[in-house]
Amino acid sequence: MDDELHQLENELKRLRPRAPSPELQAHLAAKLAPRRRAVWAWVALPAAAALALAFAPWFRSTQFAAPAVTLAQQAPVPAVATEEFQPVAAENLLYASQDDGVITLNNGAKARRVRNSYVDTITWLNPRTNASLRWSVPRDEVRVVPVYFQ
Repeated sequence: MDDELHQLENELKRLRPRAPSPELQAHLAAKLAPRRRAVWAWVALPAAAALALAFAPWFRSTQFAAPAVTLAQQAPVPAVATEEFQPVAAENLLYASQDDGVITLNNGAKARRVRNSYVDTITWLNPRTNASLRWSVPRDEVRVVPVYFQ
């Protein structure tokens, strides 16, 4: 058995990898070649910003300003926008809890204060397109529980 393993080891030692084809070498050389940096972008972006700031006063004229709209004049929100996504799941994840111990309230009563930190996640789904949306909001909750000593 050891002879067969030694023969196999010797055969494996004699193996050499094939040289890569010229097409592969050319492709790798093209991909790994240093790219020219776009120096003009570092000049063009600040110049465009400066130009926009210079001409901003002319574009703020009253002809482009939107008229003030009161709540009575606003059009109602289309029902399509609110009906496309429907809430399908809600999760409340408690990730931290801290016991502040016994405290004294303004009226002199003793109570225990506990602080809990949650992440509320609501998942919305559009049944027509099967698109989903997740909305996560952190929430802190402070509970004061009366303590009665006997």
